[in-house]
Amino acid sequence: NHKKVIVVEELEPYLETHVKAIAKDYAPNVEIYGKTKEKYFPRKGELSTRLVAMGLAKITGKKPPIDFEKIDAAYAEIAKTLPSRPPILCPGCPHTASFYVIGRATGKKAIYTTDIGCYALGIMPPLKIGDILICMGASIATAQGISKTTGKDTIAVIGDSTFFHAAIPGLINAVYNNHKVVLAVLDNLTTAMTGHQPHPGTGKTGMQAMGNRVLVEKVAEGCGVKYVKVVNPFKTKEAETVLKEALQHPGPAVIVFRAPCALMTVRDKRRKGIEIKACKITDQCTDCMACIKLLGCPALTVDEGKVRINEALCVGCGLCASVCPYNAIACSKTD
Repeated sequence: NHKKVIVVEELEPYLETHVKAIAKDYAPNVEIYGKTKEKYFPRKGELSTRLVAMGLAKITGKKPPIDFEKIDAAYAEIAKTLPSRPPILCPGCPHTASFYVIGRATGKKAIYTTDIGCYALGIMPPLKIGDILICMGASIATAQGISKTTGKDTIAVIGDSTFFHAAIPGLINAVYNNHKVVLAVLDNLTTAMTGHQPHPGTGKTGMQAMGNRVLVEKVAEGCGVKYVKVVNPFKTKEAETVLKEALQHPGPAVIVFRAPCALMTVRDKRRKGIEIKACKITDQCTDCMACIKLLGCPALTVDEGKVRINEALCVGCGLCASVCPYNAIACSKTD
């Protein structure tokens, strides 16, 4: 009995297409609105109250119930007073070191396909390691297609838990077709982004009982990868040398950047009563800002043009000391 039907759904017009197919037989005169013809609603991204309201307004010819332009103007004024707070990796995160090494080894001229995990934040400045992010396991698959079509150095970045979850078929495909890609597995010994759940590489079961540990490098070797290396990302020079070698390998190569999640390290030290000693800026500092520009660690700040280390945040990983061109940062290892 309806003369008009409005279909509101996210992404592809699945329901709209089927409703139109049914209507052709049972109610051919019904007008169906959605996103296939007039595109009243977007075909990509998430729907919001605003998008739906604007779409309905176009269809009905009525004015939206909310003055969105007024909201935009108010937001713009408020935004001027708010400090920028982009998403960043934790202080002492081994992924920061891994991305620094990857950037150094490639001169940031390679193509980087990334994946779902904390390390997706590597896309953000100043690290800027990540050109494509689609879904879990897509890094290794898309890297192969890009390498094949462009001939450029291509590095796929994936985490340890995501490797076990979704990367192995793609890795086998790389071996099978001898694709020249490097898979950088950032192994922080946990599933950090979603709450530090165990995975096969931790050796613990979901109930925290000890199981049989499955190592990323052994899986890679079992898949037929000829060049497999494990590095400590905080040993930046050694890791950089290994990655440069991997980029010269004629087929697929796997580099495992292994160091525990910084949050786990801090918790473990606190349980054991080990003091967490923050790094210190020495008198040799020239305030060149290299540490901040290269790493973007949240423990590094600038106060009146001077580099400062927030001792409440710093975990003493020493990465900033290793990149300082003037050896102006002192760190005391407590491991």
